[in-house]
Amino acid sequence: ARKSRILKFRGLIASKSHFQQYLRCISMSLLPKTKDEFSSKEYWNTFFSKRGAKAFEWYGEYAELCGILHKYIRPNDKILVAGCGNSTISADLYKVGIKDIINADISEIVIKQMEEKYRDSCPDMKWLKMDLTASSFEDGEFSCVLDKGTLDALMTDDSQQVVELIDKYFSEINRILRIGGRYVCISLLQEHIIAHVVRWFPANGWMVRVCRCEDAEQSQREEGKFSFPVFVMICTKFKQMPGFKAILELQLQGDTVQRVTNPDQVKDTVRELQQYALLRHNLHSQRIAGENMSVELVDSLSGNKRFILHVVDCPKKSSKLKFAVFIVPHGREQEWMFGNPAGREKLAESASASRLIVVHLCRDQTYTSLSSIQDELSTKVMELAPSRLPSNTKVPFLSVGEDLGSREIRHRGESQFSGPFVIEDVGSSEGTKFRRLIFLNNQNVVQSEAKLILVKDKKKKGNMKLKLDHSYLACEHHLSMIGGLGVIEEPSQVLLVGLGGGPLATYMHRYFTNITLTCVDLDPAIVTVAKNWFGFSPDSRLKVEVEDGLLYICKAAEEALKFKAIMFDVDSKDSSIGLSCPPKAFIEKQFLEKVASCLSLEGILIINLVCRDEKLKSSIVAEVKNVFPSVVCQQIPEEVNNILFCRLNDPKSTNEVMDCFERALTFTNTSLKHKQGSKEDIIDVKESMKNLSLL
Repeated sequence: ARKSRILKFRGLIASKSHFQQYLRCISMSLLPKTKDEFSSKEYWNTFFSKRGAKAFEWYGEYAELCGILHKYIRPNDKILVAGCGNSTISADLYKVGIKDIINADISEIVIKQMEEKYRDSCPDMKWLKMDLTASSFEDGEFSCVLDKGTLDALMTDDSQQVVELIDKYFSEINRILRIGGRYVCISLLQEHIIAHVVRWFPANGWMVRVCRCEDAEQSQREEGKFSFPVFVMICTKFKQMPGFKAILELQLQGDTVQRVTNPDQVKDTVRELQQYALLRHNLHSQRIAGENMSVELVDSLSGNKRFILHVVDCPKKSSKLKFAVFIVPHGREQEWMFGNPAGREKLAESASASRLIVVHLCRDQTYTSLSSIQDELSTKVMELAPSRLPSNTKVPFLSVGEDLGSREIRHRGESQFSGPFVIEDVGSSEGTKFRRLIFLNNQNVVQSEAKLILVKDKKKKGNMKLKLDHSYLACEHHLSMIGGLGVIEEPSQVLLVGLGGGPLATYMHRYFTNITLTCVDLDPAIVTVAKNWFGFSPDSRLKVEVEDGLLYICKAAEEALKFKAIMFDVDSKDSSIGLSCPPKAFIEKQFLEKVASCLSLEGILIINLVCRDEKLKSSIVAEVKNVFPSVVCQQIPEEVNNILFCRLNDPKSTNEVMDCFERALTFTNTSLKHKQGSKEDIIDVKESMKNLSLL
């Protein structure tokens, strides 16, 4: 029911007219055809080599650069413009009162041309033909060296020959700059360039600050050109001291300066901004439609994730909206409709949007209201709008209900097997509240969930308190597994491998009073979580063993222990093979034979199988059938889960098997309704039967 609520309009933002225009600056061959190319070194080498004759345009003109330049270039500075070429930057500085400028370039032709061009307008400015890797300037002659694109032109790659040339260039800058002098370099910071900069300058006792020049990028966008990040590096020469600790800073937005601790942070940040620029361009030109691209927006001060934006393209002629934004309430990002690519496509169809930005809110962040989020995101989401959006388009913000819901972190912990985790209470706009266990290494999955209800506090009159509702099972596959217990008569001894937060175990203990349930879990931290936060309470009918499930079953087989039912609801920590549940060792023939020896003759093995690789899934089923002749599969709708019901007795006809399961599900549903005092079905028998098949 939570997946089908009506979308509600939350407001409108106006688009910007320049998003209409095509970005024509570069050949379409420069644009990656798949998102994987973003991380390709070969792609970036090709990208930079194809900038062509108009490369200087990428660096911005004086009007866009002056805001940063005048923070680091003073009127009384003696300035060397390194590799001046035919750039107007030195003349622009001269005209605003910075007179002591020497322009140097290795090309005699360009020096003569520029000297002639500015003889009258800039009479005091000097022009010299000079090799800047071996200049004739005096030591400490300059207080500032200005480089607009020269480093990029010189450092074409990171080959030994090129690196040796750049080291000579940097060493010469080091020699001719006085203490406190600044090397101000305007660059696009190709990967090998920023890597060498943050290696060479700190190693030689210099401070490095990397600023982003957004005005230069904005100018490119307004002209309808592809906008690539432009950076201004300010490398400041300090007096060399033993034990100098590198000073690295980033200034990427406004006047906010962030000091970072290692060079990798600088390199990663620059690379992410470059990738984002290309992603934006691709989204504007709709060249990666349907690839479900995602963008993380971080807080500029803390560096923590604040929003995750999922871009969903669902172009249909019937779509009423060209572009829309959907804000997912707190704690609902794991739901299929919002957390799964196929679910988000359905959401886009429901919203009738050709492109939908699905916004996830992040834990540990504060959001005051939907309207404040709209204000915060309005500029950023427009960067992801399609290119042909009419200038007068009003872009709707959509959401579920009227508020953001709530999220309260109740506990943080660390598991030696699963890493850091949180327990959080999440509330919806309808007032329903849930407690969840989330492993932070896999935040898109709710490991365990329990419903919270308000009850009267017996200790304090008139007060209400939250209590766990053990009649609620969040996972459809858990209900399916429970339904399978009905096929065996009097299921007395049951083994559950994989406890998690314990909702399945607690539910079975509460409503199947004729069974003794033994739970096995490898992780002591999670067993403690189950007891302290999810109401898991062992007693004579509910036992827990902290042990590897594989070892427990091997020992049980040696001791000839017998169970009426064995259930595997255990996740795999190795996601590389496309198998999420159970771990591969649990479905190998040799181990399955031990499992079979632990089952009574009429017993059943119930496996929660989560496998995204169809070929691997088929091989797993074949392996299971080698040991268990009768295997029935129930597909869980809109989920990857398949529940396998495996028995040792000879397989019956399909009709007999289906009749047996229908009787079992009907019996279990009737029993649960009676025990819970519910008029509603607990198990939808008809729907379950549609998804059952004999393998």
